[in-house]
Amino acid sequence: MDVDPTEFDEPPLLEELEIDPKRIMEKSLAVLNPFKASAALVDVTETDLAGPITFCLTLAACLSVSGSRAQFGYIYGLSLISVMVMFCLISLMCNVADSKVTVSAVASVLGYSMLPIVGLSIVGVFVTLNNAYGMAIAGAAIFLATMSSSKMFCLMTGDPHQRYLIAYPSALLYAIFSLLVLF
Repeated sequence: MDVDPTEFDEPPLLEELEIDPKRIMEKSLAVLNPFKASAALVDVTETDLAGPITFCLTLAACLSVSGSRAQFGYIYGLSLISVMVMFCLISLMCNVADSKVTVSAVASVLGYSMLPIVGLSIVGVFVTLNNAYGMAIAGAAIFLATMSSSKMFCLMTGDPHQRYLIAYPSALLYAIFSLLVLF
């Protein structure tokens, strides 16, 4: 008995897990250029967590390779606490009854905006960042992550006037992650 392989139309594994690499790349490029209006930022209701989980794993792996004392638990614990605090903060600041603020949306935005900090940790594997140049690179990474996350949160809440209010706790959050990378 021969079995026809086209008889079984199973979806590929990534489609079954609802992981879209093209969409992850679009969101990642949108984070790296926060000053450009991007189509990837328009639909903030689409929340995938595959990219943020990958970025957190990459950050933890780079910290492990570079000999940092920070462990995987620090990254995940800090991520979980930051998502809950930012969700509470943004939902309290949002005055629209039908806002698009959900826990998974906040986790997605914070995770995708972590990309500059992940880039900093990749640089930290090869070069010591415990000097003035490292601090300058870390400042640029914090600024880039803060700008992209505050822009996405403003699109999510629908209130662009609160961008700097949202940017302050985001900057503090990414500063903590960059301190894990630097020291």
